[in-house]
Amino acid sequence: MLYISEPRYVPRVWGSLAAEGFETPVGEVWWLFHEERTSSLLRNAVDGNSTTVDDLVTAGELPGEYVYPVLLKTLHTADKLSLQVHPGIGGGNLRKEETWIVLAAETGAWMMGGLKDIDRSLFLDFLRTGRAEEILRRIDLNMGDIYHIPPGAVHSLGPGLRILEVQSNCDITYRLYDWERTGTDGKPRELHIEKGIEAVDWSKGGRPVPAGTEGRVDRLKLKADYRISDIRGTLEKSIPGGAIFFVSSGSVTIQGSEVDSPACLIADMDGGKLALTGEGYLIEPGGD
Repeated sequence: MLYISEPRYVPRVWGSLAAEGFETPVGEVWWLFHEERTSSLLRNAVDGNSTTVDDLVTAGELPGEYVYPVLLKTLHTADKLSLQVHPGIGGGNLRKEETWIVLAAETGAWMMGGLKDIDRSLFLDFLRTGRAEEILRRIDLNMGDIYHIPPGAVHSLGPGLRILEVQSNCDITYRLYDWERTGTDGKPRELHIEKGIEAVDWSKGGRPVPAGTEGRVDRLKLKADYRISDIRGTLEKSIPGGAIFFVSSGSVTIQGSEVDSPACLIADMDGGKLALTGEGYLIEPGGD
């Protein structure tokens, strides 16, 4: 059975979307989420009946011991994100990785990923003196570029971008630097420098991994706790049980009902079928 997920709009100080009911621009659209007390509302693609991700995980109709293991977002940037790093280079439950797929990019768009040849003490000095940008590697971004952000990679995202973000369902992010700006309350946003420094993968220079171009995922380079496959054309597609299908352009038809992009679908453990006219991404929990 296929379900259509209702998106959640999340305001961010760096966001680019104006949305009714929000004073701060929306920077993130959460297409599929499952937290401790809330989760995505799902609508049966055929009969319209509703349920939630939490209900299906609890009933064993979606994978996940306690929560569905993948979070799916789109990011919409008018300003740069904070400089961040995620935990997990040593394994354990606090492990977060994510993959960025560039759906749209203005001319000159960029990300920052990884450090120049520098040790942790000098990096700390640059952070505390407001000079972080001097020792970060800058990467030009174009529509269709794909980068994987493993645990320990130091990263930020620039303005003028729309990104599909696939990530581990872990809410831990260490903010290393925030360009001396303030949050919606007028106060500087919290930094996590000590924990962040310890989370950096110094053996690899804190770098992200190029994982595809022109919207095509390089499965040999994308090593993660989920699988992403790019699907395009006019075709019928079987969606494996427990997998997500994000419609990035065009539309899909499910038993005669058409769903336009952008849209997020998820299949229960019985799986489902759809007809695609356009492009999309299949996300399956579980690594290669």
